[in-house]
Amino acid sequence: MPLASLSLLGSLDCRVFGRGRPLVLLHGIQGTAEAWMPVAQRLAATHRCVLPNLPGRAASPRWRTADDGPIERYYHLDHYANLLHELLQAIGQPVALAGWSMGVSVILRMAALHGIDTVERLVLVSGTMRAGPPEATWFHAADIDALRSEARQRAERLGLTQVADAEAVAWSWQSARGLDLAAGAARIQRPTLVVHGETDDQCPLSHGRALAEAVAGAQWLPLPGVGHNVLSAEPARLVAAMTAENPR
Repeated sequence: MPLASLSLLGSLDCRVFGRGRPLVLLHGIQGTAEAWMPVAQRLAATHRCVLPNLPGRAASPRWRTADDGPIERYYHLDHYANLLHELLQAIGQPVALAGWSMGVSVILRMAALHGIDTVERLVLVSGTMRAGPPEATWFHAADIDALRSEARQRAERLGLTQVADAEAVAWSWQSARGLDLAAGAARIQRPTLVVHGETDDQCPLSHGRALAEAVAGAQWLPLPGVGHNVLSAEPARLVAAMTAENPR
């Protein structure tokens, strides 16, 4: 499928721009494709950037009725992993793949479920192999109303300009927290760059280091003085690392 036709994959909203080899950029639990824009705009001269919005974000679909299946499965890491796999298959050529925060979790889950045969290089930013208490706890609220308020506060703290629906955030978190993603990390046999802010209060630095150690041959790049939102805090430095020579 030509990349120009990927603005809609089924009903999954994607932003596609730039020229060159395809680079897929996957957002986090609460954000949208917009979160990657400070990075993607710098890469567009040399890469065809594909920025998908997962369900419940931007113009992508929402769960409506039981016809869509259980809501907890609709906004689930496995569903997102399947959609990412379908997107990569639709592109039809080797891609570079980058994820931020929950985007890393989706990539690791896809690796476990489908492998990464069509991926030639990975960039994993602010990620973990195990989200949840006591360390990598993105959200604490137990019900949707409280979570919606917490999510708004978190979006402001991370500087997100667009946010996911509260229901999508809640069920995404339910599926992601406590899930062990080490099996996906172990299946990665591609050049991989793992980037993490040293002052990340959403996902401690030790989680990023553990991920880098779990992926064979991964390059490890800690960023001093940077928190969870590496994309907005250090876009130029991230781009420089992403476009450097093969990290292995």
